[in-house]
Amino acid sequence: MKPTFPAREITLREFRSLARSTGSYAVISFILFLCGLTAWYALKQQATVFKAQQVIFYVLSGGIMVAGVLVSMKSLSEEKARGTLELLLTTPITETQLVAGKYLGAILFLLLLLALTTPITLAVLLFADGNWGQLMAGYIGAILIGGAAAAVSLFYSALTSSQFLAALSAGGNVIFFLLLGYFSPYIDPPMKQVLREFSFYVHYLNFEKGALVLRDIIFFFSVILFYLFLTRTVIESRRLR
Repeated sequence: MKPTFPAREITLREFRSLARSTGSYAVISFILFLCGLTAWYALKQQATVFKAQQVIFYVLSGGIMVAGVLVSMKSLSEEKARGTLELLLTTPITETQLVAGKYLGAILFLLLLLALTTPITLAVLLFADGNWGQLMAGYIGAILIGGAAAAVSLFYSALTSSQFLAALSAGGNVIFFLLLGYFSPYIDPPMKQVLREFSFYVHYLNFEKGALVLRDIIFFFSVILFYLFLTRTVIESRRLR
């Protein structure tokens, strides 16, 4: 008898569901259009290719956060609306396996989306003499910030059967994390430093500049693990009822 791996099966099922969704094609088309338009505009307006690449990854980070919210908003809320979540909870699948599978399915889709943008960013790199290090750091930062947004959205998806409400709540939460960085310059220390440490915007800046800073990587992984833990807790409480 072949061993089964529930988390992997859920991951593949989630990815296939996203890949077949009409909404997913709309998200991919929007991101590719946005990335291409930004690359063209940035190369014309910015004084250096380094600055142009920074603008490209700044815009791409916004797009991947939107995608992260949209691809995860339905992960559990749709299961609840269809009544299939209860069926899943009666199987031997653990809460951790369910959450991991749903989340990794979303991450695979985000990786596919980012892979589709590489012809644009590579064209900038090769034909405009861009920076390889900045390219690699930008993509690492993009998957981390997109993964953080997806984890936030997955949590809110576990709280409601409404995809719209899950997306609205997750979007508001992500915007809150972003605004902490924008408003921090107007706040006096030490609260200024505290707010900056919780800002998505502040921690992504180094990635778009081509720098891999351990503190920033740890921050995004911490956000991801925290919201996945909250999601697991919500599902566990539902199973115990």
